[in-house]
Amino acid sequence: MVRVEIVTPQGMAFSKEVESVNIPTAEGEIGVLENHMYLMTLLKPGLVYFNGNEREGLAVTYGVVDVTPKKVLILAEEAYEVGQIDPGKAKKEFEEAVRKLATAQTLEEIKEWEKVKEKAQALIDIAERLKA
Repeated sequence: MVRVEIVTPQGMAFSKEVESVNIPTAEGEIGVLENHMYLMTLLKPGLVYFNGNEREGLAVTYGVVDVTPKKVLILAEEAYEVGQIDPGKAKKEFEEAVRKLATAQTLEEIKEWEKVKEKAQALIDIAERLKA
């Protein structure tokens, strides 16, 4: 068993021991079991799920992942239970990001709106994939 903790600025979103955890990272999705090697990587928007069951996962946005042999600590900007995702809100955020990207003047603006767009797209994809 490996302890998984997902922490957001609002507090602890998840804390439990699981057999396995799948995590969306900047390098792609990784799977972690007990006794995994030490690893620190960037979290990207997507679904963190446990024991191979996507329906019991949490949607997360950007952050950092710290893996040790006995614990996975995920520090995320946001985390939502799959049923809490509002696809309508995510679609509006996506559309706004596309509009803002079309008129972005600086590299900072482009990066900011690309980040919003990627987050919104990930939430839309999760909601559509896992709708009942």
